[in-house]
Amino acid sequence: MTNDDRQQDPSSGANTLDIAARSPEFLCNAVALTTDGAMFLGLPRWTGMRDTPSVVRVDGDGALRPFPGGAWNDWAFGKPVDDAIVQVSALHVFGDDTLWVVDQGAPDGKATLPGAQKVLQFDAHSGALLRALRFGADVLPEGARLNDLRIQGSRVILTDAGLGALVVHDLATGHTLRRLEAHPLLLQSEVQPLRGSGRRVLVDADGGRLRLGCTFLEISPDGEWLYFSTPTGPFRRVPTALLCDASVDDDAVAAAIEDVATVPSFYGSAMDSRGNLYLANAEQRCIEVVAPTGRRAVLAVDERLVGPVAPFITRERRLLVPATQGELLPECDGGHNGIERPFLVLSMALPESVDGIVLGDALMPVTSAPA
Repeated sequence: MTNDDRQQDPSSGANTLDIAARSPEFLCNAVALTTDGAMFLGLPRWTGMRDTPSVVRVDGDGALRPFPGGAWNDWAFGKPVDDAIVQVSALHVFGDDTLWVVDQGAPDGKATLPGAQKVLQFDAHSGALLRALRFGADVLPEGARLNDLRIQGSRVILTDAGLGALVVHDLATGHTLRRLEAHPLLLQSEVQPLRGSGRRVLVDADGGRLRLGCTFLEISPDGEWLYFSTPTGPFRRVPTALLCDASVDDDAVAAAIEDVATVPSFYGSAMDSRGNLYLANAEQRCIEVVAPTGRRAVLAVDERLVGPVAPFITRERRLLVPATQGELLPECDGGHNGIERPFLVLSMALPESVDGIVLGDALMPVTSAPA
């Protein structure tokens, strides 16, 4: 993949989006599907949404059922955090059809509660807990906030959006590496403010700009490259083997990082089996595709894509994307609350190609370490 600064006209996106799910009350920031079509939504405990069940399964009639049930879904301030989902930041279903949940542990987007950050793996059918990854202060120091994850072999790789870092955990050995903390390449650029539909967003009630570290990541289909970005880009990549090698220091890892593509202000990414990047473009309310050659195209544009986040490609080659409306929340819009319920998850069937870019299938890696 090479640098390409060309801009696309969103009006060229001819594909339309359908509504795949509705959340009547709570903002949705993640979606994932199993092989048999079971859909899961992440409903984070953001300001004004403390009563959320955090994770739900969408029933056939569209109703939302708390998953996995019990104490996992009914956390409230003052309750234990060990066996509860406090603040969901990401959901994933990979090749083994289990559900992975990243719990950021920071309700209301404020302080991370001690012991609340964790990564959980559930049986998607029974709801049984298969694995819980919990990290000490050496891996998640004060200010760290887990955001997203990908899997390669026995490794789980995560982003820390709080301080800006990458975390590599080996399920087979139990060893964990924390990489590149607060490195400039993992911190949000100050060049441009985040914008949505032509106006500033991610501005708090006092006019201060909200800042995030490294948030998004992808692993190439051959596993050789880890791609990562902050919400203002650019997308960068680093050799996966180098990142995961404990004998290589951070300076050497940083020296191997390459710029891949400039990106708009965006809230999430996906990658298909051909190595195409899918970007949830918050500025122009569209989904863009960046091919390994650097060629860019607009896949779809829709005014309902307000705060689009975390695209997910299903095995049936459907693209799902939640429209969070996050940029309209008071803490992101200068104190003004502009959200409109219900919250939507939008969907489209992937065409074979878009503007000369051949599109692939879902990437469904399977961990080599049994649960």
